[in-house]
Amino acid sequence: MVDKKVHFLGMTPRFLSGVLEIPVYHMRGGTSTGIVLFEEHLPEDQALREELIRHLMGVPHKGEVPGDRQITGLGRGIPQSCKVFIVGRSDRKDAEINSTLAQLAPGKAAIDWSVNCGNMSSTLPIFAQEIGLISVQSGRSRVRIYNTNTGVVTHALIDMPKPGQPMATDAEIPGVMGKWPGVQLALLKPAGSKTGALLPTGNAIDVFNGLEVSCVDLAVPMVIASASDFGKTAQEDPAELDADKIFMEKMQDLWVAAGLAMKLKNADGVTLKPEELAASETIPKACIIGHANTHESARGASLSVRYFTPQACHKSLAVTGGACLAAGCLIPGTVANKIVHGVKPLTNDNSLHEIKMANPAGVLKATIEGSISNDGTINMPSAAYERSTQILLRGHTPIYGASEALNAHYAEFVKAA
Repeated sequence: MVDKKVHFLGMTPRFLSGVLEIPVYHMRGGTSTGIVLFEEHLPEDQALREELIRHLMGVPHKGEVPGDRQITGLGRGIPQSCKVFIVGRSDRKDAEINSTLAQLAPGKAAIDWSVNCGNMSSTLPIFAQEIGLISVQSGRSRVRIYNTNTGVVTHALIDMPKPGQPMATDAEIPGVMGKWPGVQLALLKPAGSKTGALLPTGNAIDVFNGLEVSCVDLAVPMVIASASDFGKTAQEDPAELDADKIFMEKMQDLWVAAGLAMKLKNADGVTLKPEELAASETIPKACIIGHANTHESARGASLSVRYFTPQACHKSLAVTGGACLAAGCLIPGTVANKIVHGVKPLTNDNSLHEIKMANPAGVLKATIEGSISNDGTINMPSAAYERSTQILLRGHTPIYGASEALNAHYAEFVKAA
């Protein structure tokens, strides 16, 4: 399935009027946006690679700049639009392409290499097909994506049109206007993505700071709490929650305590310290949940959720977080299991369980494959969701002010091409 000859639509790194320019795809996947790069275009040196990414996204090159709006790059000033995927060939037997996510924060130079993004992953089959990295036939095709950040393989199902025909635009998801090409993403063996266990603390219920919560790790590690314990309903506007400083301080204390209990580690395998967890833009995720209101129930929702990234309340619900919450709803004894309604319980037979979760942008559906044995052992071999995706722009981005080392690397690259 993998083509040895990658054409990338004729685009390659170049110098134009003495300025380095890098081929990029600016794309939207689900409710996130970011850029996708071809691995063979990037330096192997990590410092040069990170310098390039900071230039492309318009984040600080050193330290922190609070309030940065990324007006010098392709980011949009929010974490959901501060993502860079690097895509290349895979030598694995279970994958066609490799993906590596660089998760940035608008006002920080630091780059997180430890997490994946389920939303932006939906862009990767289209990118790989367009640049000639893979060749898929008309009709339903499966593209297997190995994420180097998490070690997880995702199966992407995509309906390709006949030659010369446009892709179907029939996918409609919460938080995105209109209908667009759709990609079905199935996470395989998603339990214990970062901690090695579906219940990282070994408990369905933990008590942190006097609050009963559940720590679940499926696709992403997350702490789940009842909104009512904070005097909330999980119906609030995200901006209202972000502006409630007392509430956000309590949430921070909660995710720090949960992160310590889950023994979360950074990309180098070092256990995160409390101050690192407090400043984390990625893990653990956190959410508060409550009963769905009448309108949400009429749309099939089994509960309502407000999801945190963790530093801010998400304007919708990330698909990985949604998959994790859906899994939590099925685990007997968890906070989510006690609140959710209308969901069939796990049985000895492996079966599919659909959970619909109301969020600020609408209702997100996740499908969990799972079973529970007589001794209480839970097995969840897959979690699936649909995302819509689109190409926003393809072309070259100039890198003004590149370092001598970065320019020298690409001078050799261009010379050798």
